[in-house]
Amino acid sequence: MVHVVTDSNADLTPELIRDLNIAAIASTYVIFGDKSFRSMDLSPAQFHAMLKSDPNFPKTSQPSVGDFVEIYQRFKGAEVVSIHISRDLSGTYASAESAALTMGGDPAVTLVDTRMVSAGMALLVAEGARLAKEGAKPAEIKAHIESLIPRTRMHFVLETLENLKRGGRIGNAQAFIGGVLQMKPILTIKDGKVEPLERVRTFSKAVARLKEIVLHELDAASDPTKVFFMHAAAPHLAEQMAQEVGAQLGIKSPVILEAGPAIATHAGPGAVGVGYIV
Repeated sequence: MVHVVTDSNADLTPELIRDLNIAAIASTYVIFGDKSFRSMDLSPAQFHAMLKSDPNFPKTSQPSVGDFVEIYQRFKGAEVVSIHISRDLSGTYASAESAALTMGGDPAVTLVDTRMVSAGMALLVAEGARLAKEGAKPAEIKAHIESLIPRTRMHFVLETLENLKRGGRIGNAQAFIGGVLQMKPILTIKDGKVEPLERVRTFSKAVARLKEIVLHELDAASDPTKVFFMHAAAPHLAEQMAQEVGAQLGIKSPVILEAGPAIATHAGPGAVGVGYIV
C-alpha cells in the first residue's frame, strides 16, 4: 500500500482527510512576534482572533526537515507519495526533499510539486489519494497528478491586498499595487506563482466576475468532484458562491474549504476562491 503524505497548505477538512485516507500532514508554522504555533494547532477562529488582537503581523514558516523525517520514519519499509504546495510559494517541498534524502530510501519517497495551493492543491492531493486507494504505484500517481497540473485552476478574490503584500507572496500581482490598493483584483496561481487575472473596481463585482469565469470554463458535464471552493473568514460568501455555481454545474454537495492560518496569513480575511480541474 502507498501512503499519501501532504502538508497543511491544502486546507483539507477532517472529513476529506479521513475519506481520502491521508496518512500524515506536515504542518506549517505561524509566528506572531516571538510566539510560534503549528498552524494545525490553531483553528481558523483562533487565528483570526489573534490577527485582530496581536500587534505583530504574523509570519509563516515551512515544516522543518525534522518534521518530515519524523513523518517518514512512520512508514519504513513502505512506499510514500508526498504531495506538496508549489515550491515557488513555500520552502515545504525543499524540506520534504531533504528529509527524503536523509531517510536514504527507506521509506521510498516519491515527491510531487503540485504547483498549487489551497483548493487547487487539495484537488490534486485528492486525485493522488484516490489512485493510491486503487492500488496505483507511486510513479503512476506522480505522473497522473503532473498530467492534471496544466488543467488545474485556482482563482481567488481578496478583500485586501495588504496581507499578500506584507507576506511577500504577491509575485507578478505586484503590478496591481502602487496606488490601487482599493482595487479588487482576481488573482490566480499560474506556473506555481500568484499572478493577476483581472482587475475589478469593487469586491462584489470581483466575486461576480469570478463566478462567470468558473462557469465559462465548466459546464453541467463537468466532474463535480473536481471543484472545491475556499474562503478565509468568509463562510457565508463561500456558501453563497458554492450554491450558485453548484446549482448550474449540478453539484449537490459542494466542498468548501476554510483557509488555515498559513494561507489566511497571506490571503487576509474575506478571501474567497475556487479550485477546479477542467
